[in-house]
Amino acid sequence: MSEPTLDQDPELANRLAWITKVRGLHRNKRVIGFAGIIAGAGMLLWWKMTPVAPDWAMWAGGGILALSWLVFVFVIYDRWRYVKNNPYKPG
Repeated sequence: MSEPTLDQDPELANRLAWITKVRGLHRNKRVIGFAGIIAGAGMLLWWKMTPVAPDWAMWAGGGILALSWLVFVFVIYDRWRYVKNNPYKPG
């Protein structure tokens, strides 16, 4: 028995379109938040491991890390809120 294709099953096509929509919400913000988390953690490690690193690196790394986590958490919360307000309704 073969699997139904998207042409044969409109319900499957609708479900996949809804999932794609949810996954695409705030994609750029999510990537920027993740990159900022990596950059902030890297800056803090640089400050901690290098004796000649300036003190501003600690504050800049901590600030970047905090802002990036806020963006990352906002994206997760907003996606949850979207799914709650727009649940998948078959048919």
